[in-house]
Amino acid sequence: MTIRLTALVPALLLAGCATFTPEPVGLPVTPPDHWEQTKHAGTAVEADWWRAFNETELDRLIEKALKANPNLAAMAESVIQADLQLRNAGAALLPSLSATASSGRQASRATGDNTVTGGSTSAGLTMDYELDLWGRLSASEGSALATFEATRFDYAAARITLVAAVASTWFEWLELQQRIDIANINLELGERTLALVEVRFRNGVASRAELSRQQTSVLSLRNAVPPLEYQARQRLAALRVLIGDMPFAAEQPAADIASVTIPLISPQTPANMVTRRPDLAAQEARLVAASADIEQTRAALLPSVSLSAAARLSADGFLSLSDPVRSVNGLLSLSQALFDGGQRRNTVAISESRRVALLESYRGSLLTALQEVGDALDRDALYRLQEQRLQEILVKAEETLRLTEVRYREGADELLTLLDSQRSVFEVRQQLSQARLNRLIAAVDLYKALGGGWNRDEEAQVTVRVQE
Repeated sequence: MTIRLTALVPALLLAGCATFTPEPVGLPVTPPDHWEQTKHAGTAVEADWWRAFNETELDRLIEKALKANPNLAAMAESVIQADLQLRNAGAALLPSLSATASSGRQASRATGDNTVTGGSTSAGLTMDYELDLWGRLSASEGSALATFEATRFDYAAARITLVAAVASTWFEWLELQQRIDIANINLELGERTLALVEVRFRNGVASRAELSRQQTSVLSLRNAVPPLEYQARQRLAALRVLIGDMPFAAEQPAADIASVTIPLISPQTPANMVTRRPDLAAQEARLVAASADIEQTRAALLPSVSLSAAARLSADGFLSLSDPVRSVNGLLSLSQALFDGGQRRNTVAISESRRVALLESYRGSLLTALQEVGDALDRDALYRLQEQRLQEILVKAEETLRLTEVRYREGADELLTLLDSQRSVFEVRQQLSQARLNRLIAAVDLYKALGGGWNRDEEAQVTVRVQE
């Protein structure tokens, strides 16, 4: 009997080694052959794409954010948890072994008789194994593997989002610093004009109304600076939170938005983008997990087959196995639910419906991804042209202001004409600052929309190394 059982166990183990092979996920939409926006030669997106801005302080901030951002650290723990869930799912495919041991001593005495003492000792080993004849357990492992990969892709997407948030917040702070400088320059210009009006008023050339008007203008210009400084402090505090620092603890860094390089980015092809975005890869992985879940629920409709075996030694005596009695037994069991009110079939239908919903969500994400790239390309082209035109307008506005100041000193123009020229220069400078920020944000958004240099093949290799 023992020999037969020993020969039967390996055969049943091999028979129970079913495997789940996921089908590849097809694209629910066909990407266009090229982008509708004007194509231009540019640099391909690299994993460290932010270095293309040639901003040393930005490089330092991003490096720190990747190490110290609490949300990214929490996402990394999610990857660890998914890996442990995968290991648990794989362990279910293996036999479970348990060992037991006991030893006892007892004494008894009947009325008028001597005390009788005795003892017993036993040790045993039990094995339980569910045969995965229908692939339920292997499908569970396949679902856990796909979920693990999706979590890794989610982490990569969160990393790209964090880097883009740091870069955008940094550029917004730089632009606010430039607007503060513009406001201070405009204030100095207004104060200089006020000094000129006061001289003209003392000489009887300017009226009290002109003096009062310019004094009001200077007060308004001075009042415009504090709100900008407040906004700058708030953006800097938000930036410090992103990199894991105290919001208002560090000193203000020194930088200039004009020194930031705006890179020329190659969008490559729409089809290439599909394999370069981790958020899309995560949705594909979840579709694979959903397919595995369907296999699990379908297999649950079929009978379950399990094998158990036990070996036991027992002997009389306390803490002694001398001259033990040996026993070996094996059990092959079959179980099948006969009636459950349709619960298992409903579970299959729910799994199938969930996969359809995930497929539709994936299709929507693909369309959104294509729209995000196209929008970023459009904005890049728009703001590049806008910045060029504003630079030309600024040259003309500054020349007009210079000539108007001369004419006002000579009494040929009124104060209102001078104030209007000053206001034009101020507005154009602000618009130019905003246009440059818009170009930088569009570049960041384009990098993010193109996947931030992420590569699915490289990520898959990392996943394999982790599992090994």
